[in-house]
Amino acid sequence: MNAINFRTADLNLFRVFVILLEENNATRAGERLGLSQSAVSHALRRLRELVGDDLFVRGQTGLRPTPRALEIADTARTALKLLETAVSAPRFDPAVDPHAFNIAAGTYVTYVLGPLIAERVMAAAPNVQIHFRNPYAGMTEDLDTGRLDMVIGCFEVIPGRFTYTQLFDETGVWVMRADHPAASQSIKTGPMDYEALARLPRLGVTGGDEDPDRTSSGHLGLRRVTSWGERYALGDDPYQPFSVQDSFSALNMVSRSDMICLLPRRLAQTAADRGKVRAIEPPNAPPPTPFGAVLRASDDAASPNGWLLDLCREAAARL
Repeated sequence: MNAINFRTADLNLFRVFVILLEENNATRAGERLGLSQSAVSHALRRLRELVGDDLFVRGQTGLRPTPRALEIADTARTALKLLETAVSAPRFDPAVDPHAFNIAAGTYVTYVLGPLIAERVMAAAPNVQIHFRNPYAGMTEDLDTGRLDMVIGCFEVIPGRFTYTQLFDETGVWVMRADHPAASQSIKTGPMDYEALARLPRLGVTGGDEDPDRTSSGHLGLRRVTSWGERYALGDDPYQPFSVQDSFSALNMVSRSDMICLLPRRLAQTAADRGKVRAIEPPNAPPPTPFGAVLRASDDAASPNGWLLDLCREAAARL
């Protein structure tokens, strides 16, 4: 885009662009904008000429943004928000303003934070809805385009177009059923024999999204942590006759078998407090694994998503 083109550009084209990013469909975008599909297509054609890029290509699930579209998406969205703030809306007021939020988070994150978030929303934000979704392959793109407001998980790479806020730490503990023979023996003889523990049959958790190995990822630069299980290694050649897809299923199986399993501490401790299992501290425990929230960099503190982040911080502080 050259300077002459921009001086004569219709800024409403960028509003169409942002809505198309969110909807991936010209008809739905038109319904939100109060325009016909042909008017949306005409606006897109003008914007393509202005930018010098196709901006969107057709895919199996609708219009997909090009790399150039994603490159300018944040700037366009931020500029429109600044203009909107300048001429109209005051700060988001959760006590009266309606809003629906979409958060991608694993089952375990929802288990840990969900009740505390719900308590706050029900008490102070009666017109707010929060919808948790399991992590999925296209969530990074949905975060880019505004169809998703937040992703919570464990990450080792955060692209510059996003912001990251740590919410809480988690560690792992080994778990066995409360009346396991090895547990009874250790009570009689003293501390747990880790060599004996390593020889016990083990239950693996291979696909649970509450395992930081598998929490949240995407194909546009948001990369997950991949070291949870390795850091809690117990023995060189474990016997693992079974594996399950999530830690909640694992907890139920461990409580009714002679297998042991590595589980998130908060889940294990809740079950241990109820007398279902015994939690065993790992030898040479590694540092905690951080869980945090990822938002678009354009989401400022006064925006609805800024309020959502504060809400999640408050919930995490009570863990």
